Amino acid sequence: MALRRDRRPRAFPRTATCPRRRSLRITRVARTRQHRPRPSLRVPSGVSDALVRLSTPRPVATPPAAAPRRELYLDALRTAAIVRVVTYHAFGGSWLSWVFPAMGIMFALAGGLMVRSLDRQPPLTVVRNRFRRLLPALWLFGAIMVPLMLVHGWADDEDSPLSRPGLLFWVVPVFDPPGSTWGADATAPLWYLRTYLWLVALSPLLLGAFRRWPLPTLLAPLTIVVAAAFGLVPDQNHGQLWDLLVSLGMFAPCWMLGFAHRTGALRRIPKSALLGVAAVCAAAATGWALTHPGDDPGATYDLNEIPLADALWSIAFVLPLLRFAPDASRIGRTPVLGRVVTLVNNRAVTIYLWHNVMIGLSFVLEDTIESVFPGAAPLTGNAVWNYAVIWVLVAICVVVFGWVEDLAAGRTPRLFPVGPSAARRHPERAHVTASPESTTAARAQVQPVTPVRAIGIAGDQTRIAPHLFGAREVAWSPHPNQMFRPGSHPAHHGDPSSGDLPDPPTTGQVVAPGLRGGAATPRPE
Repeated sequence: MALRRDRRPRAFPRTATCPRRRSLRITRVARTRQHRPRPSLRVPSGVSDALVRLSTPRPVATPPAAAPRRELYLDALRTAAIVRVVTYHAFGGSWLSWVFPAMGIMFALAGGLMVRSLDRQPPLTVVRNRFRRLLPALWLFGAIMVPLMLVHGWADDEDSPLSRPGLLFWVVPVFDPPGSTWGADATAPLWYLRTYLWLVALSPLLLGAFRRWPLPTLLAPLTIVVAAAFGLVPDQNHGQLWDLLVSLGMFAPCWMLGFAHRTGALRRIPKSALLGVAAVCAAAATGWALTHPGDDPGATYDLNEIPLADALWSIAFVLPLLRFAPDASRIGRTPVLGRVVTLVNNRAVTIYLWHNVMIGLSFVLEDTIESVFPGAAPLTGNAVWNYAVIWVLVAICVVVFGWVEDLAAGRTPRLFPVGPSAARRHPERAHVTASPESTTAARAQVQPVTPVRAIGIAGDQTRIAPHLFGAREVAWSPHPNQMFRPGSHPAHHGDPSSGDLPDPPTTGQVVAPGLRGGAATPRPE
């Protein structure tokens, strides 16, 4: 209802050239015909304090930026993959490559993290940061292992001769860093770091192509593995270049499945279709492995010896693991398990680099114990004892060498980072990553809802609303023409799920519902 003429403030005479407009119990006077700077307001007594408060800009309380958090489920998958790698290298067993294809899962998880980084930072910055975080751990490993291999006769090794130019690959592993026969077990896992760094360097191109042509980009690397399997191109045994190309062909699809998971493409695929694709890949991998077994007599059906079957089986596993991600908050609420997952993820590179060395050292330690204590042979020959010794030695490596990962990441060095997991600190965020929607919702709740009176300003005219409504201070209202009852506290203005929340102004004003350009300020009753 418009305000009656006799209820208008006396300080503002009626102007015939200013037509009246209705706007939810508030009368707004249009601007005068002449466009001139707003004159100083003639403020009626009783509202001067409100206008002074409006005219003084107030700092806007900005919530701290939500720190990007990894899903606890993905951290648990990475932990399981690293444990599987250590177990496989400790005891062998072709069946382990079928039960849990760890390498494909680790590449898929790394690919998803690359998407998150590339969406927030320039590509060159992301690639440089990834190299900076990984290479120092490799340099420390090489600074210890290369002298040891030289001491143990690498210079006279006929099977793995020393190549001085090849030592540059210990600085930047374009190809596998070289090693001697004595250190073959120590250098064997380095192919993963080489492949990882290549995929990091190619990720800006791969992600752009994947977003434009998802399926062709995903399948293109696999053609290299198929061609090598049918003998159309050399396989991984024909030099460093073909070894690199076959490795990229095997695991680039898993890397890009991480893209699909992070961008939400996997969620848009119907479950039945996704499970059907996984079943086809699993059947093809099984059929190829049975009809084309590996050449190693001790690992005839080991997927690590059959590249095409390994690639297809990894895809078959990664698809459902990333598509049907369960709630892993229980892991964070379990004190021991949550801290183990945190520790392994904080020291993943250190564990991967040193675990094979510690496996070899455990054999030396067991032989020493048996020579000193002959009666300890039944104990040292026990598989559980051997496995426990390996993990104790790995834990020692984490304490002695793990700090380099903290320095590379710009963190304060810690000897044993077993602090509470993210889910333990924030149970409500255990399976949710920070997103633009959550950040917007946090912004929306900075200012409390306060009962206010609206003040409409037009030229040299001012109108004060006779009623109160709920509004947030220092925030633009995306809901013009909407009235909140006194005492009502809406959860937020705007729709955070759609990102429809404007930026706060810098003038300290609040647009009242129905008054575009007006302002509102709390007024005690």
